[in-house]
Amino acid sequence: MNNIQYISERLWAGNLGNAFVVLSFVSALLSCLAYYLSSKNSSFIKLARIGFNIHGFAVIGIIGTMFFMLLNHYFEYQYVWQHSNTSMDMKYILSCFWEGQEGSFLLWTFWNVFLGMILKRQLKNGEWEIPVMTIFALVQVFLASMLLGVYLFDYKVGSNPFLLMKEHSEFMDLPFVQMGKYESTARGLNPLLMNYWMTIHPPTLFLGFASTLVPFAFAIGALWNKKYNDWQKIALPWTYFCILILGIGILMGGAWAYEALSFGGFWAWDPVENSSLVPWLVMVGAGHTMIINKNKGGSLFTTHFLAICSFLLVLYSTFLTRSGVLGNASVHAFTDLGMTGQLVLYVLTFIFITVALLINDKLFKVSYVVVSLLLLFFGLLYGYKTILLIVWLASSAIITVISYYLYFPKEKDEEALYSREFWMFLGSLVFLLSGLIITYFTSIPVINKLFNTEFAPPKVHVYNVWMIPFAIIIMILIAASQFLKYKKTDPKKFFKRVAYTFVLALFFGLACSIPLYFLTNTEAKGVDTWDLISYSLLFVTGLFAVFANGDYFLMVLKGKVSKSGASIAHIGFAMVLIGALISTSKKVTLPKNIVDKKLTALGKDFDDRESILLTQGDTLPMGPYLVLYKGKKRIGIDVYYTVEYFKLNKENKPEFDFALEPHIQDNPRMGQAAEPDTKHYLSRDIYTHIAAADLNVDTSAKKKNGFGEAKNYVGHVGDTIFSSNALVIIDSLRSNLSKEQYEKNDSALEVTAVLRCVNTKNQSYMAYPKFIIQHNVVIPKEDVQNDLGLKFVFWKINPDDGTIEITMAEKLANNKDFIVMKAFVFPYINVLWLGCLIMAFGTGIAIIERIRKFKVQS
Repeated sequence: MNNIQYISERLWAGNLGNAFVVLSFVSALLSCLAYYLSSKNSSFIKLARIGFNIHGFAVIGIIGTMFFMLLNHYFEYQYVWQHSNTSMDMKYILSCFWEGQEGSFLLWTFWNVFLGMILKRQLKNGEWEIPVMTIFALVQVFLASMLLGVYLFDYKVGSNPFLLMKEHSEFMDLPFVQMGKYESTARGLNPLLMNYWMTIHPPTLFLGFASTLVPFAFAIGALWNKKYNDWQKIALPWTYFCILILGIGILMGGAWAYEALSFGGFWAWDPVENSSLVPWLVMVGAGHTMIINKNKGGSLFTTHFLAICSFLLVLYSTFLTRSGVLGNASVHAFTDLGMTGQLVLYVLTFIFITVALLINDKLFKVSYVVVSLLLLFFGLLYGYKTILLIVWLASSAIITVISYYLYFPKEKDEEALYSREFWMFLGSLVFLLSGLIITYFTSIPVINKLFNTEFAPPKVHVYNVWMIPFAIIIMILIAASQFLKYKKTDPKKFFKRVAYTFVLALFFGLACSIPLYFLTNTEAKGVDTWDLISYSLLFVTGLFAVFANGDYFLMVLKGKVSKSGASIAHIGFAMVLIGALISTSKKVTLPKNIVDKKLTALGKDFDDRESILLTQGDTLPMGPYLVLYKGKKRIGIDVYYTVEYFKLNKENKPEFDFALEPHIQDNPRMGQAAEPDTKHYLSRDIYTHIAAADLNVDTSAKKKNGFGEAKNYVGHVGDTIFSSNALVIIDSLRSNLSKEQYEKNDSALEVTAVLRCVNTKNQSYMAYPKFIIQHNVVIPKEDVQNDLGLKFVFWKINPDDGTIEITMAEKLANNKDFIVMKAFVFPYINVLWLGCLIMAFGTGIAIIERIRKFKVQS
């Protein structure tokens, strides 16, 4: 079948794309080898530059071909079929491009090319071009290999985005593939990605990931040419560019989660969120040690270590999210495309290069290289991969420590206790340690897989308990450290200088935190005394950071914005933590338990403390509001539910305040996804989303035997059907005969669907529609639940997927629809979003100032 070309297939697009993929890999490999050889013979430099340019052209070619295929619906290609369809709004075509693994790898590759071209021009004919661009080109070799989609012996190398459906092992045998009918079955975009944030969040985040390569390449280049002190000035603006872009990308992800996801918040310590946060934390530490090095010449090893670790952590996060090891631990993770071994090799290769370059002794270095290759060979040939990997990693760590003491230059003088560089160095270590703890928690699925353990990933509260102390320390450091001088500071003058802002922060902090945390009832929220104390300490120290940096900006820097990037960024960072603290710790759930409308009987996903059942036309109290469910409307695949909010006026009469329209995306191929709607105030957000609702919008007024039009429902045992006045749970299926008895006898097979119907007053009613087969003829037997006015017909069983099909019709008098809704208040969350803007603004100013100083010094 694979040799057959269907009339509708456009093979030229796949052939062109594959040509670009091969050209991208070969040219990156050529550029890497030529740059390396240029270190020994400068005549290769021209070939290296040409190779990198060709690689960039090939990457643009791959992107152009993929976009052309997506825009023109070439559904015969697996990537287009999986990530787009004709019913999708074309404004989300960008999201289709990077939804899959291949597209996101290509996005990463593109940003590396973009940064590499700028860096190549900046470093041209300089001493850093060859070592830095060699590392750049080597990274591109690995990324280009992720798109090859070929087998080397029994190992898969990459996943090809230009694979035809008939060539894909999972799809080639499906009937619609064999018939060449792709369009009607195209899967389309994940509903959660149909959001404007997802057109800008991934490219920003991947630009941040790509920018970690620049400090890494400089640090590796310094280990290569043994010029440990010369690269920081060039890399410093790039480092803060990485901090800015990666930070913005992470915050955009939080904004997307807040607006599009229904877990009720902006950060859930999801493994993929953590995997982007940790490299940022480490890069922030690297940026501060670079400043120490630039001003004093110290923290050499720490600067190299942090710059290298940030990139390695990006590679590790790539492994976590794309190897399938996270399983169901993350809603963001990709499925395994068979590239786990390749991803592991990607990470280990750059660890190997780093450790090898640290070793100065030639015999020691050769021994390390040979032993590493032997361990790899034995692992591939004989197994025991876990044991050998642990042995190699432990040996590499020990060799790194030995190499530092034997070969790496040391600082002559220790930092004074009351010096700026000492406390900046301490802050960098705090960022590193917090990142390592988050990495450990995030890696629990990997630990379970390696050691066959069953540790449960920590809950959100556990992360908070561990991270708040680190946040408190960081707040104190960014408040006080700017008042310290390099080398030495008079302690008396220092404490006197910071005392004013500390006392002010303590006064305002306690005045706010005592009523916030100690004069309110927190037992129902499961908050203990330590939580309250830690919240208060973080609030006070956060204010200390804001006030102290504001004081430094006004009194020391005299309000000069161009010189105040660090102070402004610190104020923004403190505001982010204060906003996150208040909005999450004081988050209020609006719905209250209503006795005659209990929801817990409907299943474990329903909670009377967090949900409210609203029947159309009824007005119910919800917190300080009265809420009215007005009705619903369908726009395309989205079903919007209009909920009006009222407040009592001075005359104690309800007065309209605002309306929200949370909606459910009813994607026929990808399933349903609830998207919240939020009312924004200056001091709070009111956040709502639909937990359960009927998606059918019946606009017909036809009558048939007193019942409306029957609607078909497909589901498994345990699924729920929504009517306008009840939830119908498919409890079980009962059969009078086994399959073997039916095949042996000519008796009628009778399967009964046991349906439990729960109305809005938590009263249960039963219905028993039957599916009967006699003489190979299906005879459905309806059942009418008169108390609820519902008629059920059980008419089909699908043995392939275990689903059943039931039609349900309602008496036309039962015209009241209902929804189950959740609503939360996030107080002062705008402090967080304002802090994001201020932090980004301050970091941008710092970058501009670093570039200006670098040009002056050059």
